[in-house]
Amino acid sequence: MDMTELPSGPKLNLGCGPVQPAGWINIDGSNRAYLASNLHWMDNLMVKCRIIPPTHFSKSIKYCSLLKGIPYPNNSIACIYAGELWEHFERPGALNLTKECFRVLKPKGVLRVCVPDGPTFWGKYLEIYHKEMSKPRKDRNAKPLVEHTQMFFNEICTRKRYLGSMGHTHKWNFDEVQLIEMFEVSGFSCVERMQFQKSRIPDIDCIERSDFLIVEGIK
Repeated sequence: MDMTELPSGPKLNLGCGPVQPAGWINIDGSNRAYLASNLHWMDNLMVKCRIIPPTHFSKSIKYCSLLKGIPYPNNSIACIYAGELWEHFERPGALNLTKECFRVLKPKGVLRVCVPDGPTFWGKYLEIYHKEMSKPRKDRNAKPLVEHTQMFFNEICTRKRYLGSMGHTHKWNFDEVQLIEMFEVSGFSCVERMQFQKSRIPDIDCIERSDFLIVEGIK
């Protein structure tokens, strides 16, 4: 792994959710993030009236609809982290966002993306399938296969629901081949699958929470 030192500059945490470490610009595109950051008084009032539950978002969160791009100039950002965000875009949107990250990063800047690993999901499906197929036909039970398949259609390959939050459902299913190629066609070099909290970003331990498919590249 190329351990090139990061350039100086701002660090972006895209799709931050409740993970909002100090020293990072924490960005979220959900409706609740918009309400909490831009209409904080209304959010407080609705919580007080028990219309909505309390939120982890605050006025310090930067609301941004990433479908419209990243609102920073070219070559201005040191590194970008996105934990469990790319899968909330359909593939063209995820590719455009990867290209946007390349645009705003400084030379030698780093993009790191963590997503659910498609082969893990389908590997589990095959495990359940082979388990049932190993039984005599009269003893087989379709229920675990139905439930696992239903999870795919409930959480993956769905489209944005009007009046819903931006993307608490998944719209694409990634694997190592797809994600690395997406980085490379967007211009990144030294693109690698990474281990949990092993990164060119020094303070990765303060922001990374999931050990899924993690890919990192350098501009």
